[in-house]
Amino acid sequence: MDLKKILDRQALQPQYVIDHNEKKTAVILSLVKFNELFDKISSVVQLAESLERTVSQQKKQGYSTKAPTTEDITSVKEHYELLNKMLKNMREYQTTDVIVKRKLMLQNIITDLEKEVQTRKSLLGEVKKQTTPAILHNVAKLPTDIIKNSGLFNKIKDGLLAKPINRHKSPVIISAPSGAGKSTIAIELAHNEEVRLAFSDGIFWINLGIEADILTQQIALIQQLTKSIPDIFDIEEATKYLNKLCDTKACLIILDDVWDSQDILAFNITVEHSRIMVNTSDNNMLGIVQYFINNITNHNLAPFTEQQAIDFFIKYAKQDKDITIPAYLEDLVHACDYLPLTLKLVANVASNLPTEEWAELVERLREVELEFPDKYPLSLMQALHLNIEDLGEPADYYLALGVFTDYSNIPKSVVFILWKYLYQLTDEESNNFIKELVERDLLQINNESLSLHSFQRDYLLLDNSEIEKLHAHLLAVYRRLCGQHGWLSGPDDGYFFQHLCIHLHHANRLNELKLLLLDFDWMEKKLNATSIYSLLSDYEWLEDNTLEFVKNALSEASSVLNADKNDLATQLLDRLWEVKELKNNKDIQALLNQAKELAPNWQWQPRFPDDKPKA
Repeated sequence: MDLKKILDRQALQPQYVIDHNEKKTAVILSLVKFNELFDKISSVVQLAESLERTVSQQKKQGYSTKAPTTEDITSVKEHYELLNKMLKNMREYQTTDVIVKRKLMLQNIITDLEKEVQTRKSLLGEVKKQTTPAILHNVAKLPTDIIKNSGLFNKIKDGLLAKPINRHKSPVIISAPSGAGKSTIAIELAHNEEVRLAFSDGIFWINLGIEADILTQQIALIQQLTKSIPDIFDIEEATKYLNKLCDTKACLIILDDVWDSQDILAFNITVEHSRIMVNTSDNNMLGIVQYFINNITNHNLAPFTEQQAIDFFIKYAKQDKDITIPAYLEDLVHACDYLPLTLKLVANVASNLPTEEWAELVERLREVELEFPDKYPLSLMQALHLNIEDLGEPADYYLALGVFTDYSNIPKSVVFILWKYLYQLTDEESNNFIKELVERDLLQINNESLSLHSFQRDYLLLDNSEIEKLHAHLLAVYRRLCGQHGWLSGPDDGYFFQHLCIHLHHANRLNELKLLLLDFDWMEKKLNATSIYSLLSDYEWLEDNTLEFVKNALSEASSVLNADKNDLATQLLDRLWEVKELKNNKDIQALLNQAKELAPNWQWQPRFPDDKPKA
């Protein structure tokens, strides 16, 4: 239908709201205003026609002859945003109670505009695919020694690049036991040129693990996409915001080490050009997620064949491929369940033994003495145990890593400090040991950050008594760095302010934790070093009536403090000063006096509830 014919100025007469006495009580829309609207829509039509001609020429020439420029993408995006804005205005106008003929005319306009919006949005996504490859965010380096499964790799890649169904790209799930190589194949896909071109707005790697802080991960992703801090404090709200952000973007979100179906739903972006890919060791994950999301593509990553397992083992045992393969090697790879990571861990141990002693490894794999979590393959956990035994005395250095609460992001600098305090290691010795752990696949490293697999972390937590002592040791290390001003002068190293309260809790220093959470100077330091999200989370570690008042005040002020961290003193004073229950509370009064010193001109004024509830 021709929009110009629909928008006939002469056919559009002013309309009025008529009351029961047939009197005109209000003008629906003046002719002048509608003329302005007509001019805007006409300009949109001209832009659309111009874009159609440009796209038609590009198709004739072929996209590969000339990649679209940034200006091209900006132009397409502007067209889409303008059309979308006009469509919203027209929908509002449609709801007005007017005569049938006028409503029909507007409905025709809206129908055409809806088609234009969908066309421009699709075109925007397609044009973006022809630009530069995606930037990789938190994706590990491509391994140089992977044994490729070309058939499965191409099948998963085709699933990622598949066209959307009903303008929606459903999740792709890779299912396999821990140690089967899910993360490796996901890294390989992220580095693939076709995949990077298809998701040109970025490929984002998010390691979730067993006890994932979903809201924090969502906020971090939103900040990567927008370079700003959103005013969001709820998982569902963050999910909606992610969908809105990705509506005109082409990005791939890789969720690694997923154990809870709700974690997938939190990142489920139901848009046309972006997609999520999930790695999970939970066999029941697919069935649960399918209840909420349709058209999921699932890929089961099978273990090696026997011959692949033997070749892989010999390679990592650092033996010549031409050696005579012992007959018992078949039993050994079978005891490893043909899992790549289990095979590599056992090969680490075998590399330090004569070939004739490899037979003993079969029995050592089967002689399980520890009680391992049953969510991991038993062979994998026992292989890890053999590796830690094989480390000898330095095994204690590795076990000490269990103290870190965020096992997917451990600052290397903090590890150096801890090892120096506990074992008197120099930085060079620590660095060399980290390299050995990485070579053994006992640890992963990305720039200056270390990470553990979830099964490694769970192994390190088997001896809870030692872990509690380690929390005390880590606190002692940091206390030495703080000097005379105590925790307030701690280092802003990306870990201290983020996790100090957690370590105080695990070290059972609860009184000290409470005093810290009622110290305005600490609250201010923590807020400036991290975010209001992080500050609020610390109040979850103690159940205390006094702390509950502070927590609620911070929660009510979260939107303000998210935008302006310098307003902390005023917000606490506004919300706590006149609370009757707190007049005789010495802790709260001390906190408010600290705040008053930083806001000497503050005066209490009655507060009224917001007119509109927070969305």
